Amino acid sequence: MLLEKLLVEFDTDISVFSTEQIALFDTYFEETSVKKSDFLIREGEVELYSYFIYEGIFRCWTLNPNGEEQTFWFCKEGTFSMSNISFTLQERANFSVQAVTDTIVYKIHKDKIDELYSVIPHLKSVFGGLTAILLNRLLQRNIDVIKYSPEEYYLKLIDEYGVAINYIPLKDIASYLGITPQALSRIRKRIF
Repeated sequence: MLLEKLLVEFDTDISVFSTEQIALFDTYFEETSVKKSDFLIREGEVELYSYFIYEGIFRCWTLNPNGEEQTFWFCKEGTFSMSNISFTLQERANFSVQAVTDTIVYKIHKDKIDELYSVIPHLKSVFGGLTAILLNRLLQRNIDVIKYSPEEYYLKLIDEYGVAINYIPLKDIASYLGITPQALSRIRKRIF
């Protein structure tokens, strides 16, 4: 269930895993609910869990020089939380990950990840490929901010997130686009 949802999101072939391995993968994760506005991790903390987002949306943000929250990424269903950077490196996070909606996540403790890799040996290499895809998405976001106008980028965001975009507060979308909520409101009036 979890592995399938992850591989579908990243357009990766599931047939490299047996039915038994797919079921085994799920047994290493514990289901947890996270309420809207709660944090998976706050800036300065070290993450001990890797979180798979089964349902809901998280935003990644930090404070800009003016002391305002600046959203730079949304973690959506079918992906892992960006707090995995702190988890993998075991370093303090330099941003916060906060629930935009009520969510369901599946978590695995740092102590269990090596065991999971040993029982499903090729999982680590598949995850390496997924990490490369995620890094490419982050790079593409930086390119898109330069390449597209806020209106064009907003349309891309709508296309990527579909109806889930309706659950993200407009102030967070505006922050993500690097514009004011008023500018986003004008864009939305032109589009709709």
